[in-house]
Amino acid sequence: MFVRAISIKSVGSPDLLQVEEFPTPIPSHNPGEQILIQVEMAGINFFDIYQRRGERPMNFPGILGVEGIGIILESSIPLQNFKVGDRVGWTGGAKSYAQFLTLDEDQLIPLPANIAPEKLLPLLLQGLTAHFLATSSHVASSKTTALVTAASGGVGSVLIQLLRRAGARVIPVTSTPAKVEKLQQLGFEHSCTYAEIMEQVKVLTKGLGVNVVYDSVGKDTFSQTIELVGRRGDMVLYGAASGPVEPINPLTLTRNSIYLSRPTLSDFISTFAEKKERINDLVSAQLSGDLELPPLQLFTFEEAAKAHRLLESGMAGGKLAFTTG
Repeated sequence: MFVRAISIKSVGSPDLLQVEEFPTPIPSHNPGEQILIQVEMAGINFFDIYQRRGERPMNFPGILGVEGIGIILESSIPLQNFKVGDRVGWTGGAKSYAQFLTLDEDQLIPLPANIAPEKLLPLLLQGLTAHFLATSSHVASSKTTALVTAASGGVGSVLIQLLRRAGARVIPVTSTPAKVEKLQQLGFEHSCTYAEIMEQVKVLTKGLGVNVVYDSVGKDTFSQTIELVGRRGDMVLYGAASGPVEPINPLTLTRNSIYLSRPTLSDFISTFAEKKERINDLVSAQLSGDLELPPLQLFTFEEAAKAHRLLESGMAGGKLAFTTG
């Protein structure tokens, strides 16, 4: 039996993404191959673009995709926290742009059975990342003033809502006046464009700087946003949409005694209990109305290049995913 997947043979442009057929994976006792899952949806993320561009390691030829939702079909080992037939998510798997894949149990995220996959997928990589940023990288509260770049994007749109739920004053930054207006209509009155960051922070903090910057843009914004962190504040760099940041001299951090971190999700969902706690909190926020997200933008495998271009352009405005049918 063969399954369809999106393959790429070398580093390069979105046009290199091609739909091909591969033998159906078989669960084994090898690491990463113990549980067979039928993929319902595969998330499309900047990490996939980083790999396609050669900025993150992967073996070529290969299949992109680290995130998805699917159904457990078979396991080569006894399962501890799941059973065959369960709907599960994952954010650190490989080869997710496929109809089937194999994973290990410690890679799986428990999902509520009564919530549709379309509602849950944005809560995985983007939602869980935003959750640990708002609750662990910096513990947001009513005393927090937070600046968030790419605030209209996948993680950013969740993060600003979780920060608001915690009582923080949020300064969302986005690329166009139209996006600023949309954010303001959603109640984020301090939204601004990148050209307006300096003045906005100066006015709102009386020149003292913000308590935390969450920067996922990287190269194009880092040198500017780090200057906006106030005394003993946090500079949280969690992405590189415009490219990796140049090496930084630690002495730079002595200005205002800044704490610089480059966190990754895997270290904040390392146990089953933490995964369950974070995903349940996100679902609760969604059900209560504290977290509202736009509908998924769905693509077929044949539209892979189109989907990558849209995400890379910064104009997606929400979560993108492949349907695998």
